[in-house]
Amino acid sequence: MFYSILFPTREQHEKPRLEREPDYFKDLNLDQVFNAILTEEKAFGKKEKNSFGLEGFFYTPLDDPEIVVYRQEVLRELEDDSLRGQIAFFAMSLNMIEAAMAYVHDSLTSLQKWRDNYLTRGQLLDCVEKYCQAVIQFSSFLSGTGLKSAGLRGFAEYLKSYVESAPFNEMLGRAKKLREELSKVEFCMLIKFGSIRVRRYEGQEDLVKGLLNTFSKFKQDEERSFNVYLPEYAQDIKMEANLLNMVAAYYTDVFSDLYSFAGKYFYFEDETIVRFTNEIHFYLSWLKYIAPLKQTGLPFCYPSICGCEDPACLYSREGFDLALAARSLDSRHEIVTNDFELNYPERIIVVTGANQGGKTTFARAFGQMHHLAAIGLSVPGRAASLYLCDNIMTHFEREENIDTLNGKLQDDLMRLHDLLQRATSRSIFIVNEIFVSTTLTDALVLGGHMMDAIASLGTPSVVVTFLDELALHGPETVSMMSIVSDDGLATRTFKIIRKPPDGLAYAMYLAGKHGLTYKQLKSRLGKEQ
Repeated sequence: MFYSILFPTREQHEKPRLEREPDYFKDLNLDQVFNAILTEEKAFGKKEKNSFGLEGFFYTPLDDPEIVVYRQEVLRELEDDSLRGQIAFFAMSLNMIEAAMAYVHDSLTSLQKWRDNYLTRGQLLDCVEKYCQAVIQFSSFLSGTGLKSAGLRGFAEYLKSYVESAPFNEMLGRAKKLREELSKVEFCMLIKFGSIRVRRYEGQEDLVKGLLNTFSKFKQDEERSFNVYLPEYAQDIKMEANLLNMVAAYYTDVFSDLYSFAGKYFYFEDETIVRFTNEIHFYLSWLKYIAPLKQTGLPFCYPSICGCEDPACLYSREGFDLALAARSLDSRHEIVTNDFELNYPERIIVVTGANQGGKTTFARAFGQMHHLAAIGLSVPGRAASLYLCDNIMTHFEREENIDTLNGKLQDDLMRLHDLLQRATSRSIFIVNEIFVSTTLTDALVLGGHMMDAIASLGTPSVVVTFLDELALHGPETVSMMSIVSDDGLATRTFKIIRKPPDGLAYAMYLAGKHGLTYKQLKSRLGKEQ
């Protein structure tokens, strides 16, 4: 039995989810990515959180490869423009009906008695008719699409069964019959001196038809519509409600049927269908977010997932920092892609090289890919095999906290200790430029202890450092370097390749710290001249 488009079973869906973004989102710039996805444009350019309640699904890594594959199959199928367009239209239609029903429910449960009226019950009837029509049409469309993913195929089968069910057809039949009865209601209004009187229609002449016939002789061009939208105010709605109450006195049977219909179908929407129309935006919003990136030629793929037990090979081809790529759309800056590969027992990538050479960007991309893979989405890159992690432990530079009276080194060590205490065998570590506030000797000693602790976990990790010695720590360690061009200016290429450390990273760090790099010297000497 289908339950959710995001989980194969109800039990999986009902597991607790994170209610706030994980701590590592800010370090990896994933907060920028998902804030853009979870907000929608409102009037006057104002942006607000959308109402689909998807935050927990984007925040919470999955613990079962089966769920990851379930989502990947759905997302892959939704890349078809025609199918995605039809599903998006259906979801939008039911979301609008859901919003209208929220108003109806509020009105019929309001303490203001005038809002508990036949007008509001008529709006409920409208919603029922639109809902039934949308569900029937969408079910008919899905039945001829030959769906492949378990999620969409399961929903199509559920929808077909729902449309053929006795309760649905009873509701549809009653709605049609009631609409037919209401269409026969006719009445007259006498408007005079600010008062309105209602009486039964008794064959009086339709003055509107006569007026149109009189002016039809002057018609020359094709008809033009002069209809304009006139917003309804509370006093207008109240007047309409009172008018309907007067009309109902002449058609007691019809309006009694409307009253009982609204009572029976006060909550007419099927919970599973409503859940689908909300949760499908998990996929639609993601595809909308990456669409402009794909148009520039940047690749996305569906990674294979390595399990917890002795994963063999982790790799990514042409991966990139998603947040950086999204920010670069307007500037049209070229995005540099990078590869990595880890063959067991290799588990830790140590990245060294020139400052401002793309090391931190590489580390962020590594973390981003693993979180996206862990929630079942496509990831930046041409191809990938990634680790199904439960958490990503990030240690990026922080400003010194003067309230604690601790030094920067002590703060770094305390944060690192806390991360190691919370880590599990499925956690990923990303450490960026740690121990820069102490001497080289102390940094090497502390760095060695850190590498031992991370290696003991046996999980994929990235360590960005100026300490070349850490890249030679053991068989679990792989050395990668940010490469500069050989033009004599050490121009950054932002390429990170697998290469032994060359001993220049710490020298460049010290030169920069003391203003002795080529660029700094050239700038200073130029000013002196």
